Amino acid sequence: QKLILGVDRLDYIKGIPLKLKAIERFFERNPKWIGKLVLLQIAVPSRGAVNEYKKLRRQTHELVGRINGRFGSFDTGVPIHYLDKTVPFDQLCALYRFADSVLITSVRDGMNLVAYEYIVCQKEKHGVLILSEFAGAAQSLGAGCVQVNPWNVNECARAIKYALEMSEKEKKRFHEYAFQHVYTHDTKAWANEFISALSEIDIEEKKKTKDMMGRRLY
Repeated sequence: QKLILGVDRLDYIKGIPLKLKAIERFFERNPKWIGKLVLLQIAVPSRGAVNEYKKLRRQTHELVGRINGRFGSFDTGVPIHYLDKTVPFDQLCALYRFADSVLITSVRDGMNLVAYEYIVCQKEKHGVLILSEFAGAAQSLGAGCVQVNPWNVNECARAIKYALEMSEKEKKRFHEYAFQHVYTHDTKAWANEFISALSEIDIEEKKKTKDMMGRRLY
């Protein structure tokens, strides 16, 4: 049995309902995977007192219930396990290591560190990252992940199939590219690049000042 992992804050920008609809479409088009694939979605509670977020929580629960009702059975179990809770980081790392794929369907996002954490934890297994093109990490991980437009449910369903059926050679190639970027672009590298850029600006400003003083003297 294969495991796809989702780790998101319960927020509109994270696109959890779109992820669930993509899983539903995948099972519709690939019934042979029923009973062979499970999505474990961790939805960390957020702004629980706000009505709009209560509505989002209810919507996701309804989707999970509908999909499990359609594709689950006594023999195969349910295809989606949905957790409304925070998972300790050590347990989360274990899930990252075990998962065959991580699915991120943000419709608007920052860097999204889940993508980086998964890559680091998959050094041996070479799981496949399916990443929204609207996440900041998509710009840096590039060829090291399968990029999707989360609004396109059919595209996401095809990406899930592609990731699950990818050859070991191709998975290794994807992972090596992504891991190399994560390994070389740590906070130290970022700080050095930032300081270097500041130094270049300082040198340029000093040159401009010197040129202006020279013209005034002339």
